[in-house]
Amino acid sequence: MRNESGRMNQEEFIKSMASVWGMSQVEREIAIKKARIFDLWMDVMDFPPMLRQFFDLDSDKLLDEKIEALTTLKEGKPIHEIPKFYDILELYPKDQEQSGIVTNTFWC
Repeated sequence: MRNESGRMNQEEFIKSMASVWGMSQVEREIAIKKARIFDLWMDVMDFPPMLRQFFDLDSDKLLDEKIEALTTLKEGKPIHEIPKFYDILELYPKDQEQSGIVTNTFWC
């Protein structure tokens, strides 16, 4: 898909350059998904502050889940209706145990 100026988007660029860069099929698929995630991220970054703070754009984990959640958020659905929304916030602190005491982390 080309943007308004007629230039290639990231996904098209990766597809056209993958063989030049010597990317394997798996590397190509990951790069394309990450480009799609970045484009969606740019469309929704004004939404929930927790998305900006705890979403890891550099991670190769949960790529399909991130695409699904960001697409759904872009479509205007509220967070509580988005499956696995909180799972994609990889940088959010998890429950921790210190000296036998479990400290729970809660959403505000």
